[in-house]
Order: sequence, then structure tokens, then C-alpha cells
Amino acid sequence: MEKEEWNLLVNKVGVNMRLVLTTCPIDKSQMLIDEILELKLAACASKIDVGSRFWWKGKINEEKECLIIFKTRVELVQKVFQKIKEIHPYEVPEIVEIKVEKVYDKYLEWLKNVTQGP
Repeated sequence: MEKEEWNLLVNKVGVNMRLVLTTCPIDKSQMLIDEILELKLAACASKIDVGSRFWWKGKINEEKECLIIFKTRVELVQKVFQKIKEIHPYEVPEIVEIKVEKVYDKYLEWLKNVTQGP
């Protein structure tokens, strides 16, 4: 697909999509994803196994974790944050919101439809 064609396929103004990222133990990732998706707080979640190094309680630790990327609407971000904080096994979970500048309009339409609820 040529760049000019791509520009015709993106919604450039008023994008209502956000990414919410979190990391968690690999064995807890499915539970966390399922909770968010079942509540229709996100339309999709992608997960990637990663190695993390971080400071915790005065020393550098290393863990195998899962990075989860939730795709949601801006109106649902606070609810996603709250649910992650509520069920996350970490004392201080990483929860990050990323603003989406451009998105394929058909994907955005699908995301909105999925997260509207019954």
C-alpha cells in the first residue's frame, strides 16, 4: 500500500483510541487480560513475553514478565486503570496510557463497536 493511500485510510482528527500498557508475571497475564476483555473495557489485548530489570526495595531485580497492550477508548481508560490496580498481583504495577495519533478508520470503528457493551 502506498503512503498516499494509507493517509486516506486514517482518522487524523479526534482519534478516540488509547493504548494501556501493563506488565505482570507471565502466569497471571491471561487472568488479567480476560478480566478486562470480559468487561468490554478493551476490544483487544496483545501480549509479549519480556525480560525486565528494575529497582525494587533497594536492589536491582530481574524477572520474566508479560507486557500487555490493551486497545481501548479514551472514556474507558480510568476504568481500565482501576481494574488493573484492583486485580494486579504487584504492589506497584506499571500502568501507562499512550495516546494514539492515527489509526485505520475501520479498526477504530470495530474498537468502538466492541467496547460499547450490551
